[in-house]
Amino acid sequence: MLRSFIVLLCLGFVCATLQNFTIDDTSPDVQYSEAKLQCNLTTCGEEITEGLSNKSATVTNGSITIPFTGIAFYAFLACIGNCSISLDDAVIANLNLTIVEDINLGQLANGPHKLVIAPTTNVTLLVFDHLIYTIDLPAKSHVGAIVGGVIGGVVLIMGILFVALQARRRKLIMRRNQRKSAVLRGITSARTNYKSGVDDGTDLPT
Repeated sequence: MLRSFIVLLCLGFVCATLQNFTIDDTSPDVQYSEAKLQCNLTTCGEEITEGLSNKSATVTNGSITIPFTGIAFYAFLACIGNCSISLDDAVIANLNLTIVEDINLGQLANGPHKLVIAPTTNVTLLVFDHLIYTIDLPAKSHVGAIVGGVIGGVVLIMGILFVALQARRRKLIMRRNQRKSAVLRGITSARTNYKSGVDDGTDLPT
């Protein structure tokens, strides 16, 4: 029973899992410092928006700030001109006349971060499509439920054993009473026969 309890307790801990989340260019979490143009099927047409996340991207000549929490990120954007990429106020990349660029970085601390994409010239345009970040979800523990189930199972087994022992005890008492009754009936019958023999003068065997 103790070994089973330990095994179930160990199974109650689930390893941490990695999960991806997407921040689209239209998300309220994305902050644009300057005016922006929404490039979608209506404003830019299907040829340009084909392959974009949610068929849209945002064009701006100002900086783009994207807060996220996780251990890695992947950003899909275009820098027409010169721009810098900063993570937590530290420059991690400088882009020059990049039409399409995938910016990704892993091995980050599992916590809040701030990604900033900023133009370094007045004639630079930024086109932001989406950002995917990976978060390390904490391990979930089901120890409480498992311990409760184990305790409930133990109580149930003890209850069944108690009922079985009580039934066996009653059966033994019943058998014992039946034997006593049989013995008493035999004694009573012998006494009755003895008295009958004495009353009618019959010689009883000695």
